[in-house]
Amino acid sequence: MTRREIVPAVAAASLAMAQSANQNRIGLIGNGNRGTVHLSAYLKMPEVKVTALSDLESSRMDSYNAKLGGTAAKYIDWRELIRDSNVDVVAIAVPNHLHPEMAIAALRAGKHVLLEKPIAVNYKLARQIQAEAKKSGKVFAVGMQRRYMARDHHIQQMVDNGVIGKLKAIQITEYRGDWSPKGWHYTDPKTGRTANWRFLKSATGSTELEFSVHAFSQVTQLVKSPLARCTGSGGRLHYADHETRDLTHGLIDFENGVRFNYTFCLFAPGVPGQTVIVGDKAVLRYSSDGPILLDSLAGPAQQPPALTGFEPEQAEVKMYREFLGAIAEKRESALSAELAIEAAKVAYAIDMAIEQNRNVTARDFA
Repeated sequence: MTRREIVPAVAAASLAMAQSANQNRIGLIGNGNRGTVHLSAYLKMPEVKVTALSDLESSRMDSYNAKLGGTAAKYIDWRELIRDSNVDVVAIAVPNHLHPEMAIAALRAGKHVLLEKPIAVNYKLARQIQAEAKKSGKVFAVGMQRRYMARDHHIQQMVDNGVIGKLKAIQITEYRGDWSPKGWHYTDPKTGRTANWRFLKSATGSTELEFSVHAFSQVTQLVKSPLARCTGSGGRLHYADHETRDLTHGLIDFENGVRFNYTFCLFAPGVPGQTVIVGDKAVLRYSSDGPILLDSLAGPAQQPPALTGFEPEQAEVKMYREFLGAIAEKRESALSAELAIEAAKVAYAIDMAIEQNRNVTARDFA
């Protein structure tokens, strides 16, 4: 090669090395439905390089790797991914019961961790993960991507800006159809039963943890106060083959006096959910398929103020950018363990209230 040819080649190689050094090397555990959404975010983020994949099914890893250009290492055993020196960040998108073991192992291996919601199937395990994250000094986040969706962001902005005055009460009703029976099947080692993991309490924790925790995350961020007491009602009214509930009602009081009334039904597909957020000056309300409406307590309905400071983008991309920003800036992620626990605590409380037929209070989480 001539000097004229060598100099540009060296410059290009140096640029490639610099770009590679600035990329966040991610290993993704779990290449199923939720993992696919994580993958779609990575493919939109030049600052990310997926260096390793782990799944029990080789075909899933092959499919993912093809989209990544075939450069990621593949591991059937997730422990090998955690030991991989080419992985700095571990993303975990697996059934709920596997969260503590994987998250704690990754933190102890010196990796930053983004864990899919919920943080854990019970409060004790959630606190164990939180303690390990603090001890490790690594950035730990729980993937509550709804925080980065326009509607939730808009509601948060209006409540924080005092548009409805002092927050007094929240009522949310959610509907959907059943989980797909084609989902990943898990065998409970205690009972020997095999079914879609979302049907089994040992794998899921509860339907409230798997489904409702997104709504609970929104509520706890709006309220900004710990749970004080909870009562609940619900059960398996429709799906006889489920261990997890298909209908739930929860009444939750927070320490600052805000009341939260929650209902979900898992056998009403197509019915729009409803959210009502009541302040001492106005009310925000919307259905899952309609616009946000603002009702004044002192006069006619008003036009809600426009959402500001929000650029439309896939929620998972925004979520990862915040998380990776926390790593670069050596700070706690906005999706911290504490935030995730406060949301999950509502699910834990409803579950205890129904299963034990009693009122649950803050003392249960002391």
